[in-house]
Amino acid sequence: MDAFETHLPKEIVPDSLHNSFNPRRDEYAIAGKILRQRSDFVFDLDKDGFSPLHAAAAAGQVETVRAILGIDTKLCRLKGRDGNTPLLAAVMRGKTDVIREIISSCVDCLEDETVQSQTALHLAVLHREIGAVIAIVELITETNRIDVFSKKDEHGNTALHLATWRKNRQMIEVLVQAIPEDSRTFEVNAMNNMGLSALDLLIMFPSEAGDREIYEKLVEAGAQKGRDVGTTNVERTTSTSTCQERSTESQSHKDLVKYFTFKKYRDSPSEARSALLVVASLVATATFQASLTPPGGTWQDSNIPAVSQNKTSVNSTNQQAHTAGQSIMGTFNGVAFTLFVFFNTIGFSVSLSMLNILTLGFPLQFQLQVCMMAMYFSHNTAMTSIAPDNVKLYCILITSILAATTPSLMRLLEKPIGMLCQFWDSMLQKIC
Repeated sequence: MDAFETHLPKEIVPDSLHNSFNPRRDEYAIAGKILRQRSDFVFDLDKDGFSPLHAAAAAGQVETVRAILGIDTKLCRLKGRDGNTPLLAAVMRGKTDVIREIISSCVDCLEDETVQSQTALHLAVLHREIGAVIAIVELITETNRIDVFSKKDEHGNTALHLATWRKNRQMIEVLVQAIPEDSRTFEVNAMNNMGLSALDLLIMFPSEAGDREIYEKLVEAGAQKGRDVGTTNVERTTSTSTCQERSTESQSHKDLVKYFTFKKYRDSPSEARSALLVVASLVATATFQASLTPPGGTWQDSNIPAVSQNKTSVNSTNQQAHTAGQSIMGTFNGVAFTLFVFFNTIGFSVSLSMLNILTLGFPLQFQLQVCMMAMYFSHNTAMTSIAPDNVKLYCILITSILAATTPSLMRLLEKPIGMLCQFWDSMLQKIC
């Protein structure tokens, strides 16, 4: 038993010798007992200054932690040996549910420090608890406590310094992505007491694998060597404060977007693939349906004016010549119909390409590809069939050449279009 477990109540300590032990059942029982009695038990401290909340947090007993916090939320900031709070005890054990419960009850716990000036984020990185790091980073972002990222321990190291020293690429990516873009360059170039940046630590302590990826990630975020950082600590602090103020102003309209944005280490790849399959299927269905029923509909009858020998029309109607099944919009406005065919074909072919990629390795792969090829040719046939004679050639070229080359064009245009989208997003953020 360690310092935390020695103070666990007998009912909370898990006994590995008894197979009948049920942690969840006993947890609810202890929580109910605490709520019923509301005794001074929760205020008892052992010789190391640890309370029952420390013990319950270290053991991952969420219901017990919730019951104790229901009596007095101030207990979550009670420091024991080495300045450890219940939150720090949960962080060192990687108890993410307890971490969320404590921070939800007291956001200020994020800034509590040990005697070595280490915050919960520092300890999560040092103990290689990636789940705890992700949970703390998300809570920091949700509660807008961005200044926690710049907290330094007694040696002047930020959490990013420690993650780089540990050579943990996953933690580095989580930390870098969570830092606001306006202050990211200053945060990743923070100096410790030895005048070293995170990039300096990476170079000073090389390893045989993973360094290149970490180096590229840090440089992409604007990291520099300590001697290349041109700003002084005072200038950096002032600039960071200014950037944080601007970040706070724009935080309100970014919260909703950030909440629903896909996060690499939070969302499951299988769930993302399932969502993409649904979206691609909906696009394919909508575009295929549009090829059968174009805007304005199709002619239900044919009207081919008969012409006599003296070139005088014997047809008294004013309708343009058309054939049943052809697009009404194409008959009167060939340019608009051609644009409709162009964009509809792009949407349909790209959605089929996505479906093909997302179903690679599935059972009956050959049958799926046959189905998609049949849909592809059916769409092209439908588009060319409803096209009036004056635009039929353009539609044939679009549905045959453009549709076949669209997946390749998308790969070539992915980077330029991505840059254009980023520029557009930045413009919208400035307007908002």
